[in-house]
Amino acid sequence: MGPPDVCGMLLCHAGPHRLAFHAHEVAAIASPEGRDAASARRAFHAPDGAARVLVTASGGAVGVDTLEIEAEPHRLLPAPPVAVAASGGSLRGFVLVQGRLWPLVGLVDFERFLRGLVEGE
Repeated sequence: MGPPDVCGMLLCHAGPHRLAFHAHEVAAIASPEGRDAASARRAFHAPDGAARVLVTASGGAVGVDTLEIEAEPHRLLPAPPVAVAASGGSLRGFVLVQGRLWPLVGLVDFERFLRGLVEGE
């Protein structure tokens, strides 16, 4: 049996960097105004900023610059353990979409990882 398929993702940018999230992990998409959202740019050591905020069911929030919905199924490619560890355990694997490799991260774990980056500074 090959790698599993992933259906229903949000493809996002944090500056020039790509990130994908499972759509079912996103409870709402909001404006960043008045929201305490961890900017996805932090993962790439870039200044905070966001045009949209992905909100989890538990109320956590991650800010991204752009997003688009990808409904087609894509194979989930495994992530090297060192990359999973470097992402605080949030990296689930990679998907090849639009001829580009997108890291698929768990939204709740990624938000926790981003918050830890600020606390650790």
